[in-house]
Amino acid sequence: MRVRVTDFLIYRWRYIVSYGFLIVCVGVVLFIASFYVPGELREAELTSSVQSGSLSIKSLSPSMVIDLPYHVLQRVIFNIFGVSTFTIKLPSLILGVGTVLGLFLLLSTWFRRNVAVFGTIIAVTSTQFLFLVQDGTPGIMHTFVAVWLLFAATYVTRQKLFGTLWKVITLVLIGTALYLPLGSYLVLAILTTSLFHPHIRHIIKRFSRLRFILAIVLGCIAITPLIYASILDPGVARTLLGIPDHSIDFWRNTTQVGTDISGFASQSTGALVRPLYSLSIVLLAGIGLYKLITYKYTARSYITMVWGALLIPLIILNPERVTETFPLAALLMSLGIATLISDWYKLFPRNPYARVAGLIPLTIVIIGIMSLSVLRYIGNYQYNSSILSFYSKDLTLLQRQLTNLKSTSSNTILYAGPSEAAFYTLVAHYDKRFSVDRSFTASNQIVIVAHDARTHIPPRTELKEIVTNSRATDGNRFYIYQTPSK
Repeated sequence: MRVRVTDFLIYRWRYIVSYGFLIVCVGVVLFIASFYVPGELREAELTSSVQSGSLSIKSLSPSMVIDLPYHVLQRVIFNIFGVSTFTIKLPSLILGVGTVLGLFLLLSTWFRRNVAVFGTIIAVTSTQFLFLVQDGTPGIMHTFVAVWLLFAATYVTRQKLFGTLWKVITLVLIGTALYLPLGSYLVLAILTTSLFHPHIRHIIKRFSRLRFILAIVLGCIAITPLIYASILDPGVARTLLGIPDHSIDFWRNTTQVGTDISGFASQSTGALVRPLYSLSIVLLAGIGLYKLITYKYTARSYITMVWGALLIPLIILNPERVTETFPLAALLMSLGIATLISDWYKLFPRNPYARVAGLIPLTIVIIGIMSLSVLRYIGNYQYNSSILSFYSKDLTLLQRQLTNLKSTSSNTILYAGPSEAAFYTLVAHYDKRFSVDRSFTASNQIVIVAHDARTHIPPRTELKEIVTNSRATDGNRFYIYQTPSK
């Protein structure tokens, strides 16, 4: 009897092995990125934490609606676990895990399962995604909502079972996207596809009119705070729509975005590693873009092209939001992988052995891309001084010092400068071991003075210890004093 490819155990278990490999890789990488690399905080994370901590019904501000879902999640985590380096990053980690699941489901819906596995592995181990998943700012929120909104919208048109549920989920995600900067353009891309793609337009016409009207009413209610805040402060609407409130140097912005995305010989000058995407991802995305242009009749092609046409000019106007190109890059990269696999299969349409043999070098290439991306991320966020200069481990040092002192708020105060006082006040609100103050009035009192606030120390105050980090410059982060006894 002739042995077939389908008789081999490895062939029958190929997807289970792939899924297991995917789970292990993602779990290890996310664990490293979340706990160890870089394991520090940048200024934007401190600002995000203060904004989350200031959420209050008693003192509403129009600007609070910007990235509101993320700040609500971060505030809930603070209320449960307090404020630390890990809890500041925890909302992004939670959303990152959800993004991995959503991306895999989306790619499984749009492409074959082998493409979904390969595309997810490359995307979630890329330097850009690892940065987003550990960054305690709302940057990951755009990717999370984009992936799940595309997946839910796809299921609205394909899935008859639980159809109403998927419509409700899509509506909720559309409302969430409108609270995110540039999120409205993904909604616009989906609505444009719904109007102009014949198949999608036919499906929508079959929806219940009563439910459709009810959905519109609920959607209007959901964005009422957004509309009200935009009326009170037009700057809110400009931020959400990506309209800069300053003069624009188009050529400079274009050069910066191009350097950030594909500047392979450029040095990093900020918290992001340049380039955001490795050469292999750029090449695969380029293949996917070519395929998208030449094969543009599907609904997914409509959405991707319209979304890209809207998003790229806005990224040029707002270079600081270049990280929001990630979901678009992941889709184009996956389309590139699908194209390569499809073209290989076309060479051997009747030879199953050649098909299996073609997956072996592809698997090796995928593992190589994944390994290089992870090593590049770890290397830059551990040893690249131009990047690490934007990060600080002061919060970790402070909490470690408080543990060593074993003191309470009754005899330990922290003196911080104006730029840091709001953040440390937030930390002290949840950590009762110290308080933030500007006066050294009590006797026999331990005073922790931050690096930027070591001025006007009272006389006869005894310097007990200097808390340092491992940096070559500005290593003295805190000074521990004790006021004299009366």
